[in-house]
Amino acid sequence: MTHTHGTQTPDEAHELPARSTFAERLDFLCTHDPRGPLSNPQVVQMLEEQGLPSFSNTYMWQLRTGRADNPTKKHMDSLADFFGVPRDYWSNAATAKVVDTLIAQLNGFKAGGATPEALHKQLAGFTRRMSEGDAPEALMAQLDELARLNQHGVSADMLKSLQDARVTSIAMRAVGLSDAGLSTVKSFIENFRLAEGLPAEPHTPTEGDQGTI
Repeated sequence: MTHTHGTQTPDEAHELPARSTFAERLDFLCTHDPRGPLSNPQVVQMLEEQGLPSFSNTYMWQLRTGRADNPTKKHMDSLADFFGVPRDYWSNAATAKVVDTLIAQLNGFKAGGATPEALHKQLAGFTRRMSEGDAPEALMAQLDELARLNQHGVSADMLKSLQDARVTSIAMRAVGLSDAGLSTVKSFIENFRLAEGLPAEPHTPTEGDQGTI
């Protein structure tokens, strides 16, 4: 069951069925990628456009339906990078379960105004953070909180209204708060940034940056 804003509740998102085979996991990603659902030809074309190792439409169909169950490591890594998931997604059941849950949670924010591309970049960002040691449970907890905000009508458009001139006003209201109060405010701001597809912590762009998400 979903709510009127289209966001799954945390409990619903955490109760996804297990997918054990490569074909089942590939089909899930094609179907639930925030940019999708993606057809087999679309995946192949997008792989080529991004300069990732690709293959034929027929082979993609065979992989997705289980008719071919021996993909090379090169192709498995290429698909993982394309979908923005960890490379052990195909072989590690625990990783797959976490990632599938994150994808389901992220897709719930489309109704609140988040764009498919921003959500895909956010998924890739979560994958990077997991590789750097962030606990998956912490990432899911952040999305749980955002889902609750979304269910109460906090949309991306509403969050954008807090930008520019209001930033100074918000900062001034934090003056005098206790350390605990400041920590709570910081946590909420980080959650708002994630809802807009931004990294939790702002940074100064460098020459090698690809742009913020």
